[in-house]
Formats: sequence, structure tokens, C-alpha cells
Amino acid sequence: MSHFQRTSLLQVMSALPVAVIAHDLERKIFFFNEEAEKITGYSREEVLGKDCHEVFDGGFCGNKCMFKQDTEFLEFRKLSYNLQFARRDGHMCYLEMKVSPFFDAEKRMQGVVAVFENITPEIYFQTHLEDVCEFHGIIGKTEKMLRLYQQIRNVSRINVPVLILGESGTGKELVAQVIHKLSPRSTGPFVAVNCGALPDSLIESELFGYVKGAFTGAVRNKKGRFELAHGGTLFLDEIGDISPFMQVKLLRAIQSYHIERLGDTKQLRVDVRIISATNKDLQEEIRQGNFREDLYYRLSVIPIHIPPLRERREDIPLLVDHFLKEFSTMFNIPPHRITPSALRMLSSYSWPGNIRELQNVLQYALVEAQEDSNMTVDVCHLPPYIQESTVDRKINLNPPSPGARGLKKDLSPEIIKEAIEKAGGNKAKAAKLLGISRATLYRLLSRLNREQA
Repeated sequence: MSHFQRTSLLQVMSALPVAVIAHDLERKIFFFNEEAEKITGYSREEVLGKDCHEVFDGGFCGNKCMFKQDTEFLEFRKLSYNLQFARRDGHMCYLEMKVSPFFDAEKRMQGVVAVFENITPEIYFQTHLEDVCEFHGIIGKTEKMLRLYQQIRNVSRINVPVLILGESGTGKELVAQVIHKLSPRSTGPFVAVNCGALPDSLIESELFGYVKGAFTGAVRNKKGRFELAHGGTLFLDEIGDISPFMQVKLLRAIQSYHIERLGDTKQLRVDVRIISATNKDLQEEIRQGNFREDLYYRLSVIPIHIPPLRERREDIPLLVDHFLKEFSTMFNIPPHRITPSALRMLSSYSWPGNIRELQNVLQYALVEAQEDSNMTVDVCHLPPYIQESTVDRKINLNPPSPGARGLKKDLSPEIIKEAIEKAGGNKAKAAKLLGISRATLYRLLSRLNREQA
């Protein structure tokens, strides 16, 4: 091929309406066309001549890469798959990839060329649900979480009220933020208000605003949350806690999308999407006369239920890994790993406080583990109530014989006694040998003494 032909070919490939990237066997990128720049956000100057894994975090192809280690390329064949890719600005995009090897005149493989283009999230998730571990900051890959992701994608496209249901600490506000982020209103404001934290005397002025002179201390006009959310999303958290008086006011605003500032007679038109959330059973509240049925149906055009952590225990390892990395950066401390026994203990706990409680537990554990030279979170670093909860499940409450209580084999009095002897009578060392806290050990010894008395 002549120089003119080679130059012409490169110009043609650069102008293709699909993105093209090519690298050699050492992952050194030597071709990156204009469409690849547009899709990835990276310029040619940033990538050409560089190792793919150095330029792109985790490699351009992520876990699909065939060049992570020494590879036998004789079996390399054309591949086609979809993947998530983090653009240079940090935003996630979804790509359809077609990867092919190329060879020299002697049929020896010289590298690969990948052709890729943007696809919609819907296409990606329909074909690769099993690969999803994180969805716009929401962590989890159990069936219930994948169903939640699908619901979020569906409701984000349609401008109707959404009611998010879930126990305290499940992440209702995060789900609301993701719905807003994926919606056509994403360029507008996301305004949140905690309805349960405000009394009637404040919540009306917070939601609707007030005019100068409306009450003592109103020295100027103030916009309410409805006005501040104009063109975007208004998130009403703990909606089940508002009073009957405010329920009437809120119902009128949602029905007409007009509001009146406190002390004013002029109605203002507002363009907002309402997303509300509660940890209460609103249908039960309706039966008890605490919540208006007409307001409920206005708010819950599309209800979304977030599963509690105890119903998706398989996600706990993912969450633990995510939070340990996050807290390492937040607190500027070295990354810590967690032992299998500590992870088993966390996975067996009931988590009444859900994700928020797990975050608090891991922060506590990281503080306790600071003196561990191995940078490891172990059972002894977990809060005593977590350890005791697990120990309580190990205690046999069904007496093996009348009038007697015993411990299961793995925490029998003999094992506890043996641990104390091995530790030379040092209770702190004995507790560490048993994988429990000192407080838990004293509690067990006290119980054993009472049973033997």
C-alpha cells in the first residue's frame, strides 16, 4: 500500500460515523478517531501512544479485556458485547462494542481494533442485568434491586408523581435524586424538604413562601420550596408525618399546580414534579383517619418500594466494599479489608436501620481498627451490639435437660474457659481469641455464672 493510500485510509477511518480505537499487543493505542473523542470525552493527544489501562480507569473494556495478563492470542476471535464506560467527565455511558484482531502478512496477531457506539441504558440493562452492581450510586445486584433499577428507569421518563416507600435508612432520597437525574428535568433544580422535621407553623411558609409583612419578622418576600423547584423536582420526604391541615393545602397545590405565598392573595403557577417518600404504611394511616385518601392517590400514581437490607443480604459484601473505600478517602486513611468472619457476622445481622446503620457500623469499625497494622476490620472491631446479636443467636435457649441452659458447641463454657487459660487470664486477649468484644465476653461470663449458681 502506498503512502497516499495509507494516508487516505486513515482519513476515511477518522471520519467514520462510528467510534474506532486500536491498540497493539502491548495495549499501546495507535488509532483513536473523532467519534471516539466525542463519545469518551478524551482527546487523541491524551490517549495515543499510551497504555489503554493507564489512560482509562480499569481499561477501556473493563472486565471484558483480553489483555490483562499474558494471553494466548491464537484463539482470539471477534467479540461483540455491551459495557458501561466512565467518560472523562465522570458520567457513565453505555456502549456496544465490536472487537476484532488484526494480523500481519504472516498471520501473526498484531493487536485489536474496536468499533463502538452509544446505546441507551434500556438496551444495556436488558442484555446485561447480571453484570450490574451499581446504578447511579445505588449499590446492589440482587433480583429485587435489579427490579428497582428498572422501575427507576421507567418512571424517570414520565412526568407523574412518584411515592417512594421504604423503611428508615433504605436510601429513599437517593432514589429520588436518581429519578430526577435521569428525567427530562435533570437540568432543573432538585429541592428536598423533610416534612416530618417541620411544625405546621413553619412547613406552610417553607413550602409556599411568604410576602413581606405576612407575620412578625417577615421583613422581605421569600420563595417557598415549590417556587424554588420550578422546572425541576420537589422531593417531599416523610410525607406521612404532615398534619391534616397541611394535607389539604398540599392537595390543592398538587391538583392545580398553583400556590399562594403566605400573606398573599395572588396565585402563582409552578411547574414541578412531585416525588414523595415515607416509611409509614399510608393505607393503614388512611384507615385510621390520619391521612387523606385523595392526597394518597394524587401522590402515589407510581409507587416504588425499596427493599430493606435484611431482604437483600447478598448485597452486603458489595456495600461493605463500597463504604470501606469511600470512608478511606473521606477520612484520609489507608484502605482496609474485612475478614470473612466479620463479613459473615454483618451478613447475619437483621439491620433494622438498613443502609444508614451499616454505614455507621463500618465507620465505628474503622475507628476501632486504627491500631491494626494489617489494615483489617475483624469481628472484635464491630460494635458490641452487633457481636452480641450474633452471639445471642448462638446461645441455645432450649435447655438440653430440665432446669439447665447451655451454649452451642462453638461457644460452649469449655471453649470460653480454654480461651481465658490460653490468654493467661487476660480477658481482653481471650475476647480477641474468641472473636468477640471484651464487653461481650464479660456478658457471657456473667450469664454462665448465673446459670451455674
